[in-house]
Amino acid sequence: MAILLWLILLVASFHGSPAQNSTRTIHAGSRLTANSQNTSSWPSPLGDFAFGFYNLSEDRFLVGIWFDKIPEKTLAWSFNRNQPVGLGSYLELTFSGGLLLKDSLGNETYINDGSLFATSANMQDDGNFVLINSDGRDIWQSFDSPTDTLLPGQILRKNQTLISNANGTIDFSEGRFNLEMQFDGNLLLNAFQYKDPAYWHTGTQGDNGFLQFNATNMLMFVYNTSTPNYHNLTDAGKLPTPLYDYYHRATLNDVGNFQQFYYKKAANRTQVGQSSWSLAWQAILQPCTVNGLCGEYGYCILDANKKPSCLCPPNFTLLDPNNPFKGCYPDFAPQRCGKDSSRRNFTVKVIEGLDYTNNVFADLSELKHSDRESCRKAVMDDCSCMAAVFQVPERTCLKKRMPLLNGKGGTSAEGRIAFIKVATTDDTALPSPDRNKDPSSRDLAAGSIITGSVLIFIFAAGAIYCHLASRPCGLIKPSSITSAKEINLTAFKFSELQEATGGFSRRLGRGAFGTVYSGTLLSEDSQIGIAVKKLEKVMEQGEKEFLTELKVIGRTHHKNLVRLLGYCNEASHRLLVYELMEKGSLYSYLFGDGERPNWGHRVEIAMGIARGLLYLHEECETQIIHCDIKPQNVLIDDHYNAKIADFGLAKLLMKDQTRTSTNARGTAGAMVPGNTLEAFSAQVESARVQAYRASTAALGSPLT
Repeated sequence: MAILLWLILLVASFHGSPAQNSTRTIHAGSRLTANSQNTSSWPSPLGDFAFGFYNLSEDRFLVGIWFDKIPEKTLAWSFNRNQPVGLGSYLELTFSGGLLLKDSLGNETYINDGSLFATSANMQDDGNFVLINSDGRDIWQSFDSPTDTLLPGQILRKNQTLISNANGTIDFSEGRFNLEMQFDGNLLLNAFQYKDPAYWHTGTQGDNGFLQFNATNMLMFVYNTSTPNYHNLTDAGKLPTPLYDYYHRATLNDVGNFQQFYYKKAANRTQVGQSSWSLAWQAILQPCTVNGLCGEYGYCILDANKKPSCLCPPNFTLLDPNNPFKGCYPDFAPQRCGKDSSRRNFTVKVIEGLDYTNNVFADLSELKHSDRESCRKAVMDDCSCMAAVFQVPERTCLKKRMPLLNGKGGTSAEGRIAFIKVATTDDTALPSPDRNKDPSSRDLAAGSIITGSVLIFIFAAGAIYCHLASRPCGLIKPSSITSAKEINLTAFKFSELQEATGGFSRRLGRGAFGTVYSGTLLSEDSQIGIAVKKLEKVMEQGEKEFLTELKVIGRTHHKNLVRLLGYCNEASHRLLVYELMEKGSLYSYLFGDGERPNWGHRVEIAMGIARGLLYLHEECETQIIHCDIKPQNVLIDDHYNAKIADFGLAKLLMKDQTRTSTNARGTAGAMVPGNTLEAFSAQVESARVQAYRASTAALGSPLT
């Protein structure tokens, strides 16, 4: 049966409709020029598709392929989706062998590899644009470089991706979501901007896996040649008949859903077929399950038409009112940890039916056997925590790291209660733009004077506030926000840390990056243990460069990484403030005089290290190589979980202490086993994740 099925698929993949084999030859020397009449294109023989300059506006163009016989002119592929070109730009199939794009500024780019000598090109009726050499061999085709759409006859091979556009038919640049065929044969959807786990996958496995959009029956299927394993996506019963009376496409849209559509063809150019694309199949049935859909802090709900909509929690504002999917930002400065911390300026907002399902490894901590009030109090009493989600049935309180991601409301968050700490007084609030002002005032001159005065006052007040608070002011207004992820770092004064550590008298240890001291931060009614690392031999760089490196570390959050709370950058003093790990290092745990871990606990520790390394290597926004993995740099928390320390510090050292790629970095004597462990542990965890996906897929849960 398997052999028969394979033969049927093989035959189907080579026998399409007659229209797909028809071509129109474009010879070397042919040229297209971007013009305002939108007439610069090379059509396919039947006119179903066109290749050329796709008009975005009067003076902005994409080099693309689109459905040319329908009113919508739907884009199926583009070359320069992130960099549109202007009027007067041209495409030329040069005699030197390449398809050259020269924009209106004179910049030249080859769409294909210019070293491959092409003598002609074809725009085919299946939507594939092909370059051909003198031997008649295809040397480049658009089907091999997909953007956000697959067409019948097209294949998505292993390690190829579709990337959604940013905003429907308004912005075709790369968005936040991708569809990827992995090396292990698993097809998955994820929000690659946040490196979250896949929110949908097929669970298929096998070598040489691919996704094919069959040109004969218009079905999409995943096939793995080594198994063989056939996994059908499309339901044939949902497709119209006869199939060739319709156009077909499969697109990853801007809200993270992979969907298949069809469109009724017109009998001739004077008639209109269908008025819009009809849906035949979609991967995501519950839109709010898409990770990263509403950006940072935003949360997803369904509107009256069952379409996803994004809202902000109380005391947060949309980054872009015209595009709520970009996320939100807080209208207030975060609570400071330290002697000047004041709980009176903050309160905890309670939002029923709201959940933030960050990657479980990125949760700040998990409080089991909890209740509603204790979860709220845990947020209020922790100056370094801004939010938590209470899971009512499980009686579990999950304290969240910033920024909050994957927010869901409504039925998707039943049995969930969010607690978010917000400012209550004006001295902790950040000024926000007045969106109610009418620019067309009766007295424009007076309005300009008043507006200017207000702006001057706001900037002056902001500067005074920043100076007094001695902290970075990246949240003064939305346009100045570098990233909302930066708000979790506190800028400490050197005198504060000196007092907290008893004059740096309580030494914990010394490593390659400096000496570590224990200390205590006192607030009105609580205290927090901290570990203060005095950096030594720090690279001679400006404040901007130092803070840039700190922001990378500050945006790196994981259950198995030691948390960075803040820093000091005062005169020649550069210190980092971490959460205190009372149990000490893995080295002490393994070789000290106290209790030794049993075999099961050793495995858990190894897996924790592997998870942390996998996150650093592949999942965090800016990938980090540790360069000094050893038992002394793995710390143990109160629950005996392993946490990696000193990640991201190698780039802060002087150049004579650190080298690039092949040369040594970190602690002498630990490098060979350390780097081997780092690479091996990450590989082990990657294999574990793949095994988990396969096992859960067998149960059917990921596809529901």
